[in-house]
Amino acid sequence: MNCLSKLYQIKYLDEAILLIRIWLGMIMLKHSGSYLFYGKVPELANFLESLNWPQPLVLAYASQISEFAAAILILLGFRFGAWMMTFTMGIAVLFAHSAAIYSEAELPFNYFLFSLILYLTGCGKLSLDYFILNNLRRNS
Repeated sequence: MNCLSKLYQIKYLDEAILLIRIWLGMIMLKHSGSYLFYGKVPELANFLESLNWPQPLVLAYASQISEFAAAILILLGFRFGAWMMTFTMGIAVLFAHSAAIYSEAELPFNYFLFSLILYLTGCGKLSLDYFILNNLRRNS
């Protein structure tokens, strides 16, 4: 029985969470950065306008700025960044892609799930959140 319990121990949870953070943060920096810095926001605004969203240009910029900021926070290891990404991707999946998670919303849904996992588990011991919280606990 002891051998079986060792087999199912999670040894490298913090490292696994770090890998998820790095992948999600980098891919979302690339994605949102391409919209913000290469003039693709009007393309997104046209898509939102086709869905009859109010203020499509404002919402397009807001979503891409939110994704960009969340990606940076995730890379640094702040749980708030994971919450921001979860919220932004949740809206994209539910409203912009009609919750079609097996077709057009598959990729945004994956981003949503990864960010939700980070939000629920925290960003691990290899994060600024963990470092800051440990220092606060030590000083109080």
